Amino acid sequence: MKERDKLNSTENYQEIIDRQEKYISENLEDIKNLYENEAKGVQLYNRPNLEAIGYNLDDILKYKYDNFIANYSLGKYVKELTSEYESIVSCMEKRWKKSNGYIQMVWILSIGIMLEIEDATFEKIVRLVENDNPNDYLIDFLILHRIPSWKRESDTFFSKRPYQVTREIISFAQTDKSKSLERLKKYLAKEWYRGHSSAGWYDAHKSKWNIHTGYWSFESGALVKILGLDDSSMKDVQYYPYDMVHWKNE
Repeated sequence: MKERDKLNSTENYQEIIDRQEKYISENLEDIKNLYENEAKGVQLYNRPNLEAIGYNLDDILKYKYDNFIANYSLGKYVKELTSEYESIVSCMEKRWKKSNGYIQMVWILSIGIMLEIEDATFEKIVRLVENDNPNDYLIDFLILHRIPSWKRESDTFFSKRPYQVTREIISFAQTDKSKSLERLKKYLAKEWYRGHSSAGWYDAHKSKWNIHTGYWSFESGALVKILGLDDSSMKDVQYYPYDMVHWKNE
């Protein structure tokens, strides 16, 4: 395999994946113990057992999500990531909230579109949006691509920076796809990474710890696919998930 994000090495990506798989196993064991003690009426920690289970589930979702990105950055065949994607969706069903997972939702919808995931799996994600409506233009646009009957069409963005730029990319594509592509390239080159300066993963590649799993603008790949843009000039554009858009050609 050849790394897609070269800001980390094959060995380091694999170390992260292995480490977090270990953490997932530990979380699952803790959940099992918590349920057993709850049935006995015994509190295992200071916080209530069911609350502790929720924290464990949050951690599992984070680790699975990070490992999906790390595996893509590492160079794993995209088709092989489908089962990991479905596992993430199952975790999101239990814990996702717009207050701490907007970017995660945008990317999971975008990845689902690129992978052409089955309707049943995609609809699980959509139900989360229905239940905890982020009221967001981009999320509604992504859902409408797969579910034309989707009724919500927000004109606002839950997180403006950098995602409000996607409105321009979408608008330009209606009349001039080359202009839309140029706007997308500018978004990736000058606005996407900087627009995430408040994210926990920002500048992770500069950390003294091995925590960088990869930087990917998954929504850019979904927009290219939906809008029918010619991305042949974007194969090596930083942050653009070219292989995920074209995984059927692997």
